[in-house]
Amino acid sequence: MSMPNGGDRPVRLLCLEDSQIDAELVRETLRRAGFQLQMDLAVDRPSFEELLAGGRYDVILADYALPSFDAHVALELAKAACPSTPFICVSGTIGEEATVELLKQGADDCVLKDRMARLPFAVQRAIDEAARRRELSEAEAALRESQERERFALRGTNDGLWDVRMDTGAVYLSPRGCEILGYGPEEMATVAETWDELVCPDDRPATDAALGAYLEGRVPIFDVEQRLRTASGEWKWIRARGTAVARDASGAPMRMVGTHSDISDRKQVEEDLRLSADRLRRTVEGAVEAMGAMTAARDPYTAGHEKRVTELAVAIAAEMGRDEAAIEGLRLAGLVHDVGKLTVPAEILNKPSLLTPIEFELIKGHAAAAHEILKPIDFEYSVADIVAQHHERQDGSGYPAGLKDDEILPEARILAVADVVEAMASHRPYRAALGLEAALEEVRSGTGTRYETAAVAACERVFKRGFVFHDQ
Repeated sequence: MSMPNGGDRPVRLLCLEDSQIDAELVRETLRRAGFQLQMDLAVDRPSFEELLAGGRYDVILADYALPSFDAHVALELAKAACPSTPFICVSGTIGEEATVELLKQGADDCVLKDRMARLPFAVQRAIDEAARRRELSEAEAALRESQERERFALRGTNDGLWDVRMDTGAVYLSPRGCEILGYGPEEMATVAETWDELVCPDDRPATDAALGAYLEGRVPIFDVEQRLRTASGEWKWIRARGTAVARDASGAPMRMVGTHSDISDRKQVEEDLRLSADRLRRTVEGAVEAMGAMTAARDPYTAGHEKRVTELAVAIAAEMGRDEAAIEGLRLAGLVHDVGKLTVPAEILNKPSLLTPIEFELIKGHAAAAHEILKPIDFEYSVADIVAQHHERQDGSGYPAGLKDDEILPEARILAVADVVEAMASHRPYRAALGLEAALEEVRSGTGTRYETAAVAACERVFKRGFVFHDQ
C-alpha cells in the first residue's frame, strides 16, 4: 500500500456527515496526511442520493448514525449506484456487532472518530484495493474476450483442443478432438489414461524428439505430425501443436495445452504426389538408360564410358560437399552426356586413326546436339544445360559456346574433369589407354585455366582414397 495517494488527480471523496465539524475533521485529517482532495458533502439521504447519481467518486465516507437513516442504508444505496466504489464507515460510536454486519454487507472498513489517525491508511488501502479489483476485473474481462475469440477461431479451424496435466497425468480432449478420432466423450476419458498407446509406434521417436526439443527450450512450441489410433483401429494423421501454460518452480512444464489438426487428406495428397513423382522419376531413368544404351551401341569403344564418368563425377561432387539435388542432376547428366553422338556418323565414332579437322568439328557438335535432344524432357534438374556445357573450359577455350568461369554451371565443371580423366585413362579407337597418372596430370596442369581448381583437387582426393571404376 502506498501513502498517500499520488498522481496529479485529486481524490474525489463523497462524505456523508450531518456534522459540519466532523466533516471538517475528516477533510483536515486527510489533507495533513498529504491527500489532494475534492470533497463533496452530503448531510442527509436526499443530498446523498443526488450526489451518488451525479458524480463518480474514488471513495465514500459515511457516518454511522444519520437523521432518518444509517450507514447500512447508505451502503445499500452506494452499492446500487456505484458498486465498485470503496465505502468506509466513520463513526463516533459503533459496536462490534454493527461493524461486523457492515463489513459483511460490503463495507471496506470502519474507523472510529476518536482514532482518526487510522483514516488516511484506511482510505488509501481502500483506494488501492479498488484499483486492484478494477485491474483484475478488466483482466478477467479481457481474458474472457480472448477465450471467446479463441473459441471462435478454433471452431473456424475445425481443430480439436487437448489439455495435458503433467503433475496429475490427466488428459482432456475437446468434443471436436474426440470426433476426429471417432471416440465418444466417455470412451475418450478411458482411452486418455493410456494416451501414449494411441500414438503409432513408428511415430513415437519423432513425437518424443519434438517434445524433448520443446521442453529443452530449443523450439518455441511443441509441433509434431503423428498417427493416432482411431476408435475403429485405423491410424489417422494428426498434427499436434501446443505450449506450456503452467510451470513448477524449476521451470518444468506442469500443464500443456494445444490443438489437434486432422491432416489425413493432406498426407494422402502428399503420398499420391510422391508416388506420381516416383513413377515419373522411373520413366525419366528409363529414358536416360535407353539413350545411354543407344549411344554405347553405336560406339562400342566408349561402351560404359558414360557410366564410368558418372561414377567419378558423383564421387567428386560428394567430395566437394554438393547437396543431394545437385548430385542427382549431375548423375543424370553424366549418364547421357554423350547422347549427342547419335547425330555423328558411326564410321567417324569408330575410326581407328586420328580424326581429320572436319571430322573433329563434327564430333564437337555432339554437345549442342545433346542439348537439342534433351531439352524437351522435363527433368527436375538442368540436365540439358549441364550436358551442353561439359566441354566448356574455364578460360573460354571450350565449346560449343566458349563460356568462361561462372558462366559454366558448377555441375558441368565437375563433369568436364571427370570426362577428361576417364577418357584419357581408357582405351580409344585411335590410341591405347594413357593411364590414370597421365589423366590426372592433364587436369592438374589445367587447374584454374581449363578446369575448375576445386573440382580437380576433389578428383585427386577421391583417387587417393581408393576410388576405382566399378567395371575395373
